[in-house]
Amino acid sequence: MNETSDQLLGLAARIADLYGNKITVESLYGPDGSHLYHGIMRNDRAEIDDLLRLAAGRHPGPVLELACGTGRTVMPFLAEGYQVVGLDASPHMLQRLAERLQEPEWQKYANQLTTVERNMTDFALGERFDLIVLGMSTVWLLDEDQRSALFRCVREHLTDDGRFLLTLQGTLKFEEDASPFERTHTFIASDKTAPVLCTMIEYLDAREKIRLLSMVSHRVTNGEIAHSAIYTQRNHLISPETLEKEVERAGMRLVERHEISEETRVTRAADEGRRRWILEIGI
Repeated sequence: MNETSDQLLGLAARIADLYGNKITVESLYGPDGSHLYHGIMRNDRAEIDDLLRLAAGRHPGPVLELACGTGRTVMPFLAEGYQVVGLDASPHMLQRLAERLQEPEWQKYANQLTTVERNMTDFALGERFDLIVLGMSTVWLLDEDQRSALFRCVREHLTDDGRFLLTLQGTLKFEEDASPFERTHTFIASDKTAPVLCTMIEYLDAREKIRLLSMVSHRVTNGEIAHSAIYTQRNHLISPETLEKEVERAGMRLVERHEISEETRVTRAADEGRRRWILEIGI
């Protein structure tokens, strides 16, 4: 284990204690976690068609994607002919994105993308955008003060008639239960290194408005476990209604809340029973 292990809760914490120094606890967006994340999410089409539909017909200027990661949303926008500015705080995720643009399928789009290593709560790019996108309920990564900083930056970079498309996932129907609860989902992922047996542990505490996602992974080589790690992501749960009020305080307005009806997520089983929205926001 390492210093990150004290962030674990519930079953993930007990697994870390059980393995001791035989398992590492790392960020999902770090050097190793970013590889696993990319392997799992690269073919995930959730939200993509809805985002492209809402973007259609808008000015063909650059699209700013916040927390662009390894390009799950970036690539479809490039394929549609958009110029994209991809911003992310993780150099490891941006490195995975750069590697992806070297693949034969995507090389021809490389000159349409500019990447910026910055935090989405603190950036100044010197230009304004007709379309800003923040997908995958990534806003959950931020606490209230950080969301305020995010919305301030978005407001400064959005054109007067531009749109900010923000996706948000609802929590489970029994979220009002004050007692923390957990859900698990096991699957096999793979990347260029080896197959990985993954157990996704989702710890939710409605009272504290916390969601901790822990990915317990065992990399398997020749039938033996070669490396074990727990990759973590801490979320701050927030409802659409609360988020809409925060948007208004930042000097923007909700234009429309679009429900995403068709799910195409690779991790669909882990999201069963939840609603998902795209908040269309303007000035």
